[in-house]
Amino acid sequence: MNKFIILLFSLVSLHTYAQKKKNYSEKVDEVTFDMIYVKGGEFQMGDRKGDLVLDTGENPSLPLHNVKISGFFVGKFEVTQNLWETVMGKNPSETKMGNLPVETVSWNDCQDFIKKLNTLTGKDYRLLTEAEWEYVARGGKKHSDEETGNVNITDRAWILDNSEGKLNAVGSKQPNELGIYDLQGNVWEWVNDWYAVDSYKKSMSDDPQGVQNGKEKVYRGGSYMSEEEFCRPAYRNYDEPQIKQSFIGLRLARSL
Repeated sequence: MNKFIILLFSLVSLHTYAQKKKNYSEKVDEVTFDMIYVKGGEFQMGDRKGDLVLDTGENPSLPLHNVKISGFFVGKFEVTQNLWETVMGKNPSETKMGNLPVETVSWNDCQDFIKKLNTLTGKDYRLLTEAEWEYVARGGKKHSDEETGNVNITDRAWILDNSEGKLNAVGSKQPNELGIYDLQGNVWEWVNDWYAVDSYKKSMSDDPQGVQNGKEKVYRGGSYMSEEEFCRPAYRNYDEPQIKQSFIGLRLARSL
């Protein structure tokens, strides 16, 4: 009997683990959001062309370095105004419409939102790390070693060239190789990492978390007001965690 119970427990555990690896939908009141499972893998993180130079003459996207990412879940879409308002009770966005990405939210605001979301769902949602974000933006295990992030970018992204200076509904362009939308353009996305110009020189190779303190937080991906260069997967942008801009939002992640 004990062996049977142990075997049954093992089968249930394996089934539960298998379930964790599947894409799923989460519902908060009447608002549903989708999470995509991303298989872990290795990739080269950073600027392949060597031309993402700041006004200071430094390139914070160098050196190119190998990174190993564990599997995790990522939001299929950027967090919408509908979801934010359902969780927080108000919509801070400058341009208000339910299926637009939420914007005018600081990094600190995002932490408050995630804390309340986790209370409502009983889960442990979070922001992506920089490394996870870039891995997903490059197509995860389906990525190419070539710099393809801006090939046919206007098919996938609302940027300066095609947005007519306005936000657009999430998912209204084509997804990337992983079935994830708006990683480039529409709104920049806050990630978890502190910014440092030399982060990559100090980076760990396995699931890097970035430097452990700083003055600014990183955001990635470009916005509807960005030129193509600033939407490249390697491009790093940053601001203080209390800053709010009408072109910065967020995307959810969740560890296995």
